[in-house]
Amino acid sequence: MDPNQFDKNRDIRPDGAWQLVQALITVGLIICGLIGIAVHMFGSGITPYDWWHWLTASPVNTALAILAIVVVIGFHRYNSHISNQNRRYASNLPVYLMMLVGVYFIYRLLTTGHW
Repeated sequence: MDPNQFDKNRDIRPDGAWQLVQALITVGLIICGLIGIAVHMFGSGITPYDWWHWLTASPVNTALAILAIVVVIGFHRYNSHISNQNRRYASNLPVYLMMLVGVYFIYRLLTTGHW
């Protein structure tokens, strides 16, 4: 079945080699970011009690956690109330953020030898 048999699909072209490389780098950085976060949160005997202890150890930690929650809720509300074209661009922000986290953990792995 030809995917371009309908008029709405007549302009669809396969991705080029450079777009494929960009997509693979993006996925690789996101996976490294997720692995780094998982190792950092669940590695070396850290339990949810330790997270709670960190959260309540200082008012600054609690304020940072509340601020992070407010930012996530604000981004969600902003992203759900804008036009489709702007939403497409704003939805890339979490992807770029996870790529940045992946770069950080790769840098940390290369410089210290562990996540």
